[in-house]
Amino acid sequence: MLSGARTERRSVPKTLGEIAIEAGLVTKASAARAGRLAEEHKQPLVVVLVRELGVDEVALVGALRRQTRVPLIDPATIDIDPEALRQVPRDVCARLRVLPLSLTSDGGDKLMRIAMADPTDTSAVAEIEQLTHCDVEVNALPLSAIDELVDKGYREVNTAVVSRAGNPGATAFVTSRYRSPEAESEVSVTAQIPVATLQAMAPDEPDDVDLRLTALTNLLVAKGVLTEAELAEAVRKLKP
Repeated sequence: MLSGARTERRSVPKTLGEIAIEAGLVTKASAARAGRLAEEHKQPLVVVLVRELGVDEVALVGALRRQTRVPLIDPATIDIDPEALRQVPRDVCARLRVLPLSLTSDGGDKLMRIAMADPTDTSAVAEIEQLTHCDVEVNALPLSAIDELVDKGYREVNTAVVSRAGNPGATAFVTSRYRSPEAESEVSVTAQIPVATLQAMAPDEPDDVDLRLTALTNLLVAKGVLTEAELAEAVRKLKP
């Protein structure tokens, strides 16, 4: 090692499990169990946390937004670009829990916007980049919204084989959108997700529980029930 050389320390992005633990949504033991189940079932960790462990998906996406500052999308405002869907097979979207939203190009560069149930899943992002040869812009969306919109989006994109004019032997794939009567009458489960409330909250804004705990601590210190030194010692003992 060179004398006097400095080692630059960079913060490592937190994993979904770490974020869930810090938010108080799971214990360390539960997060470890979820990780094992995800590997065994070959499912994304977010699926196991929500579907197997019963973690509140709205609270989870709120914690993700605060930690990653990834934009959160309201599913009611999403208008999926059929061309974006064509770039990623449906089974890949279902497996990775991603939803292609739009595809734009600037010269030779292409940018695909996607929504993810777990924006920290870097392997999923890398797979989409490799598959589409696009740069990827990530947005957050609750798991149930991803599942519903992937199913709905691919049902509404009808790929038909038509004969090219003047060349009966050749075929071309034409993608068009249609909306069936059944789709029109569906009641979206994502309409029940209070995404607008999370969007209105600043990424680093504390939630109501944080505010209450801070107010309680300040009150106890002000009344002399608790000293700053005692509080610091209690916090130190809770740290792993």
